[in-house]
Amino acid sequence: MSIFKKITILFLISLSLMIVIGYKMDSINTTRIEALITQKYLQDAKEIFVLLATSNPNQIENKLRTLNLTKVDTSYNKKTELILKQIHSFGKLQILKTTDNKYILFIQYMDDTILLIDYKLQKSFQEQWLLNILVVFDIIVLIAIFLIILKILAPLKELISKMKNFANGNYFGQIEVKSNDEIGNAAATYNMMAQNIQNLITSREEFLRDISHELKTPISKGFFATETLEDSESKTIIQKSFSELERLSAELLEIEKLHAVDEVNQERFKVETLILEALSRLILEDESKISIDIKENFFIDGDLNYLSLALKNLIDNAIKYTTTYPVYITADESKVTVKNKGDKLVNDISYYLEAFTQEENSRSSKGYGLGLNIVKKIIDKHKIKLSYIYKDGSHLFSLDFK
Repeated sequence: MSIFKKITILFLISLSLMIVIGYKMDSINTTRIEALITQKYLQDAKEIFVLLATSNPNQIENKLRTLNLTKVDTSYNKKTELILKQIHSFGKLQILKTTDNKYILFIQYMDDTILLIDYKLQKSFQEQWLLNILVVFDIIVLIAIFLIILKILAPLKELISKMKNFANGNYFGQIEVKSNDEIGNAAATYNMMAQNIQNLITSREEFLRDISHELKTPISKGFFATETLEDSESKTIIQKSFSELERLSAELLEIEKLHAVDEVNQERFKVETLILEALSRLILEDESKISIDIKENFFIDGDLNYLSLALKNLIDNAIKYTTTYPVYITADESKVTVKNKGDKLVNDISYYLEAFTQEENSRSSKGYGLGLNIVKKIIDKHKIKLSYIYKDGSHLFSLDFK
């Protein structure tokens, strides 16, 4: 779970708790106030009923002043809520709550009706609104803190996105540093790291390209010079050495070309075309070493040049390391599989997909360990899957085009 989701969940929990607490506080305060006002109004009503029974208006007015009660016009027509109702022998009393949270005492005795309100008492209970305001203010502050945290952490999304692009091979993305805090320092550190790696990669690519190109001339001259020599074991060794140098130079140059390509060409062709193109690159002297079985001539979308190079390298490795001919190439269910007999690999297949890695006892005569690395770079560019299994004494490499 991302840090943004965690913060959002914590914020929602805190906000919910704050709302519940505010609601409960308001409910408790309202209940407490209504209980106190009801108790006072009931006590006041008893005394007023006694005075109404004596029919002494002056005493009633004096008593109302003593009790801090103010008469309300009987035509008072605001919507009210009944809090309490009591029936007496010659009348009744009611305690009403208005929509603006005022409490009114309604007294009816015989034909007389009085509406009373204690403004002083109700004013003393107005602190509950202060508590409600504080709760609302806390909620606003909580929301503001949440938004500020999101704004502070927002650069992390860009940093993560740039790092993912970097991991996928886009080494030339920089992050705009907008703050001097820890996140800004992390972004600046990333920019510095990315720049250093970019410089190293660029230097390496330029170096390998230059070496590959510069080697072509002396290798060609060397080949030409060997033709003037008489046939001998020394001539054969020299020609073989130049051939190995030429192959190594070509493989290094191909790897650097793959590094420089951001997107491969997309074209549609059949798997039969791919296999024939790959075999044409091998220049086989003995075609009986290869057995081809195209069970399904399916279509492929991709770069024929690079995909044929990848398949050619798989076939080339199979021919080099097989203990028994032929090497089998099959096409079926959107897969091309290359199968050859041989001893089980010492290491996991991921080891051999790296550059300059192969079995230790085969380095001197079979190659430089670049073939499978080129295959890996090509399939990564095409986003296709390379699978490998060792079954019944055979190696099976498959390109899955599904």
